[in-house]
Amino acid sequence: MNIAVAEIEENLPVQIVSTGLTDIIVPIKNIEILKAIKPDFEKVAEISKKYNAVGYHIFTLESLNGSDAHCRNLAPLYGIPEESATGTSNGALACYLFKYDKINPNNIGYIVIEQGYSMEKPSEIIISLAIQNKEIVEVMLGGKSLNISEIEVEI
Repeated sequence: MNIAVAEIEENLPVQIVSTGLTDIIVPIKNIEILKAIKPDFEKVAEISKKYNAVGYHIFTLESLNGSDAHCRNLAPLYGIPEESATGTSNGALACYLFKYDKINPNNIGYIVIEQGYSMEKPSEIIISLAIQNKEIVEVMLGGKSLNISEIEVEI
């Protein structure tokens, strides 16, 4: 990602997580570092392939709008350099944050994650975790995005 190891949050692990599709979750220390990342897309694709992951889901616990996290999603292995709103990846991130006690237990029904700001295509992904006996049994999500442009396709 062309950043120093010191810019990765040392109190959380880089981890492979899946809620159906596999992502490499990477915690970053702050929003300024996250915004400044200039990925080596070939390397991201190579590592994603090696670990059978869709891509990198990089995040910080800092946010612009009081959300639970702010993130970027890189999936160049599948022809998506960066995505503005990623449901499965943010579902995985919510599970990761729950596992490491980074979600207020009173908010597990309304976890908000910001994405797409680095692309000027802001979105909010809203996740709800169903918990039984301190274990996640269901992940539900939805969200809001901004329609930047439209194209018409004739069939």
